Amino acid sequence: MQSDGSIRASMLDWVSLTLVIVGAINWGLVGLGGFVDANWNLVNLIFGSIPTLESIVYVLVGLAGLYELYFAYQLYDARTVSRSPGGRTTE
Repeated sequence: MQSDGSIRASMLDWVSLTLVIVGAINWGLVGLGGFVDANWNLVNLIFGSIPTLESIVYVLVGLAGLYELYFAYQLYDARTVSRSPGGRTTE
C-alpha cells in the first residue's frame, strides 16, 4: 500500500479479504444452522476429517481479520493524508 494518499491493494490484501469474507459467510451459516438444528459450518464439513487442517483454516481466518484491521487503519490514514492541504499534520 502506498502512503501518498492513493491506495493499491497487494496480493496479501486480496487474500486476507477473501479469507475474512469466507469466515463471515461461514459464521453466518453457523448462526442460521443453529436455528434449524443443522451443522452448516462449511469449514468443519470440508475439513472436519482432518482436525489439524481445520484448525489451520480457523487460525488463518483469524489472522486475516487482524490484518484487515491494520489495512482499514491504513485506508483511514491514506484518506487523512489526501485531505490535508500540506500533507500529514502532526498532533
